[in-house]
Amino acid sequence: MVNEFNDIVISAIIFYVVGLILLIAGIAVWCGKTGLIHEYHRRNVVDFKNYRKAMGKAICGMGLSAFVCASSFLLGTDWIWWGIGAFTLGFTAMFVILYFVQKKYNGGMFG
Repeated sequence: MVNEFNDIVISAIIFYVVGLILLIAGIAVWCGKTGLIHEYHRRNVVDFKNYRKAMGKAICGMGLSAFVCASSFLLGTDWIWWGIGAFTLGFTAMFVILYFVQKKYNGGMFG
């Protein structure tokens, strides 16, 4: 029982750290830290300001889905699968948004 609790807490901490890293990166991109965006996109995307804002928001969304998952771990074992589902749904939705942002501002995923 104690080992299971420790595993859950460690998993929550990992998700919180991943969420925090993604949230910080997303806010940095959203606010103009262009060094986190590949040089090709800095050079070739015409509407770079809106591009980086949309990318930053999507990355923040990924971080928030990791926070939701981590928080569900701490609510008890009944909530773990709900949190994993929310994380999977949120992360997948943000990847779809990232795809459409790339397609809109860059003409496709790979230029």
